[in-house]
Amino acid sequence: MADTVRGIWQSIVQTKRLYLNPHEQFGRANICRAALVSYVGMYFLFKWNQNRKAEIARAERKAAKAIAAPVHH
Repeated sequence: MADTVRGIWQSIVQTKRLYLNPHEQFGRANICRAALVSYVGMYFLFKWNQNRKAEIARAERKAAKAIAAPVHH
């Protein structure tokens, strides 16, 4: 059991060293970091845009209800 866990851990560490060490050839680490940051940035951009559009739609529905509702004086 311990050998299995050690083998899995070694493969994780080797993968981390392969992609995240800055001294590797061809800037693999920089490419990996840039891709990860880009994906995270796109996720937050889409979530922000989704929230912004939802707020605009809510405001439009509220305005439409206010126009449609009869005003009593």
